[in-house]
Amino acid sequence: MNPISPNFIDKILHRNCVEGMKMLPDACIPMSLTSPPYDDLRRYGGHAFDSDTFGAVAEELYRITMPGGVVVWVVADAIIDGSETCTSARQKLHFRQVGFNVHHTMLMNRAGSRWPCKVRYGDSLEYAFVLSKGRPRTINLLRDKPNKKAGKLMGFNRRDFDGRQRPAGTAQPVREWGVRLGVWTYAGGGATTAKDDYAYDHPALMPERMAEDHILSWSRPGDLIFDPMCGAATTCKMALLHGRRYLGFEVHEPYHGLAVRRMADAHAEYRRRLDAILLGA
Repeated sequence: MNPISPNFIDKILHRNCVEGMKMLPDACIPMSLTSPPYDDLRRYGGHAFDSDTFGAVAEELYRITMPGGVVVWVVADAIIDGSETCTSARQKLHFRQVGFNVHHTMLMNRAGSRWPCKVRYGDSLEYAFVLSKGRPRTINLLRDKPNKKAGKLMGFNRRDFDGRQRPAGTAQPVREWGVRLGVWTYAGGGATTAKDDYAYDHPALMPERMAEDHILSWSRPGDLIFDPMCGAATTCKMALLHGRRYLGFEVHEPYHGLAVRRMADAHAEYRRRLDAILLGA
């Protein structure tokens, strides 16, 4: 991992994402987590996120990601003239072209945050593309799915290419908790997406729990977590509260101010948590 200037550690900078990334050294970021503007659903302060901008972002993300590093790209498609745009699919393929492995494609379900649709089963899906530069250096799969057969000895079969099933090793005791599935559901709307009331001045907040779960899954304590389009700084807040360093760029001045305020409050919360641990409060 290449060294990075202290000027870019634990900072929220008022920067264009591409211009800001060009100031970072090669292979310096172990994990990025971001959610770009979806198609043309919103244009923050007149800053367009078109295909050319995406291409530049993808190339810079690959350059600054360290070997084994991960980028989590949370995105959905607009529905225009009755059809999904498929922008997310094009982005996924482009990430492959610049060199990333598509380690995992996950679905992020926002329960209760949207009105029902009259012609389809809800809005277009929200994806989390887990992209890696080689094999991920950190994989901490979350185990919070209760196993009904916990404690029992269970054997498993593996189906070979010829279609036959064969035993896959010896029987093992089933753990109390299993790895969760690839569809994560989060409550949406006020008071559930974020704990900071003023954060809702940003119209498209990432759920704090979503950011938390990805950070815990794909990074280590002390890692630098980067969000090139940090908005209200949800990624950076959850990185700090889980013992990681952070770096965020935000080009839209009102949201940059919002992110700085939110991180000041997050630092105060982090200090309270440390005091509680050290003083046994």
